[in-house]
Amino acid sequence: MRKITLKSAGVIFISLFMLFSYAASSRAYKLETAEYGNPLHWTPDKIPVEYRITNAPPINADVFIQAIQNAFNTWQAVPSASITFRYAGTTGTRKPAYDGVNNIITKNKVSGSDVVGQTYIYYTVDEGVILDADIVLNSSYPWSTDGAPGKMDVQNAATHEIGHFCCLDDLYSDADKEKTMYGYIDYGETKKRTLDPDDMAGLASVYPAGSSDSDDSGGGSGCGTVSSGHPPPGPHDINFLWLFLLLLVLGTRYIFMAREKSPSR
Repeated sequence: MRKITLKSAGVIFISLFMLFSYAASSRAYKLETAEYGNPLHWTPDKIPVEYRITNAPPINADVFIQAIQNAFNTWQAVPSASITFRYAGTTGTRKPAYDGVNNIITKNKVSGSDVVGQTYIYYTVDEGVILDADIVLNSSYPWSTDGAPGKMDVQNAATHEIGHFCCLDDLYSDADKEKTMYGYIDYGETKKRTLDPDDMAGLASVYPAGSSDSDDSGGGSGCGTVSSGHPPPGPHDINFLWLFLLLLVLGTRYIFMAREKSPSR
């Protein structure tokens, strides 16, 4: 069986910060986290989360759009979670970008020839608040909506990528092969359409049922993350920038003082 990668968040070289991952061995899911371990999350004021779908899919537009909507509905239907989504129409956008619009698009190059899908997430590095998210499906692969052999199933791949879109990270253990968030996909596969109890538990840990009026600090815990999406610079970044400039000034002053104290020759 050929295994093909489903990649999580794309690298956006805007912030200077690295992500930390954190573990909770009692959980059989992983959360994508920001610098201080806060799970990436949509705040209540962004829910229902709106999304647009490409107007130029690689197969019939009607069935493609329906498959994407079915995938969003799968996550929305988790009884223990509170997140919802709203289809806002089609888009002519061809590239992922931080533009305040969440797009599901197709593109014939996605970071690597073996990458079937990729999710780009833009978020605040301190709290992990998601500002924008785009999903890209690799149009260089053949696609279908009925699990046809030799083709990638749209709903199958989209359900996995929407897991990233919400907060979940890839799983690669053999024990996780039947889960939606398992990081490999194959031709004709449809099992990711159906969420595993652990997939649902991961979603509910960040968006517990009845939490629509709760604070926006995230919550929950997870096993770690390989996410590498970064947001545009924010106040947190600026504080570190001032610290860097202060250290640079102090260092320069020290060098000049050392030179003044050096004996002349």
